[in-house]
Amino acid sequence: MKKTIYILTLIATITLVACGGSETENTTENVETVSLKGLEELNLSEYGYDLVIMIPKAEINGVADVKLTERGTLEIVIGMDYGLEIMFGDGDIELLKTDLKEGLVFNTEIITEEKNAIVYTQDIPDSGVKTQNHFMYRAEVGENIYEVRDIVEREYGLGMIEKMLESAKTIKAATSKKVEA
Repeated sequence: MKKTIYILTLIATITLVACGGSETENTTENVETVSLKGLEELNLSEYGYDLVIMIPKAEINGVADVKLTERGTLEIVIGMDYGLEIMFGDGDIELLKTDLKEGLVFNTEIITEEKNAIVYTQDIPDSGVKTQNHFMYRAEVGENIYEVRDIVEREYGLGMIEKMLESAKTIKAATSKKVEA
């Protein structure tokens, strides 16, 4: 499926270039269309964020509960297993790593580290408290930087954290044009 989308996108791009498309058409070549199995697009414009994100399909997982919090973050919750928090910020992965390393309460283990993402676990040894799984993703959209995280107050399995990170990586501007095949 991914190869088919890639080939169709390549053909569309070659056709636009061969036809001498305008400059505005050529700038859309850099927009990557992501199609992930079991996900659908959610437009966040009505909540004050000019973004779209791919989230689990409502027909399979339930309707997303999207709300602005008093903290100024946007929460997207689907059932008990999916919860994202989007906010304006620096998305400073190195600062987060320093905070995790210097934390006095939790023992932290970094599971996955990428240029713009980190997945980590936290626990309190010999306390009986369940290990907590978290992630943070730094999304750069146009001139803005967003921090996307799991909702800290909830508990997620590591597999779900990875699926939420995959979803977070699909954030893009709501006003960007898609390359149609």
